Amino acid sequence: MNLKNLKKIVKLANIQNKCKIIDIGTGTGVMLEYLLDTNPQKIAAIDISENMIAIAKSKYKDNRISFINEDILNFKENGYDFAILYSVYPHFKNKDILFKQISNLLNKNGKIVIAHSESKEKINSVHFRSHTIKNDILSPIEITFKIMSKYFKVGTMIDNEEMYFIDGIKL
Repeated sequence: MNLKNLKKIVKLANIQNKCKIIDIGTGTGVMLEYLLDTNPQKIAAIDISENMIAIAKSKYKDNRISFINEDILNFKENGYDFAILYSVYPHFKNKDILFKQISNLLNKNGKIVIAHSESKEKINSVHFRSHTIKNDILSPIEITFKIMSKYFKVGTMIDNEEMYFIDGIKL
């Protein structure tokens, strides 16, 4: 994980002051520190893994963060301004259903960001070495763009040796 790139991701995301943010696949809460720097109104840190949520919860005592142990595809609370998927996107099998669900959770003009602080090649090489996630591949950004475009007006796209980043505004 490249900490310098985490700051860069949040800067590129251009999160507005007092936003309602959903951190999808929060894991151990790596991104929360940087999201808190944007002065959010609230953050829903959601993850399917109870263990990950427990670790994230132990690291942050900020009352603006709610920790939710749930599959994002079953999550029903909408009204968010911003959704971030940091280092989790390859683990979703049906990207179309994912984007449709996120679109439903976001307000009009809500923003989505998918980001990794390493290159697609590096992420995929790590996944290839693991039996459990070897098929969880980070697609070329053009493929993500194509699926995402059904629900979002895609803006910035970066797919280089430093990071993977794509954002969009809800249609």
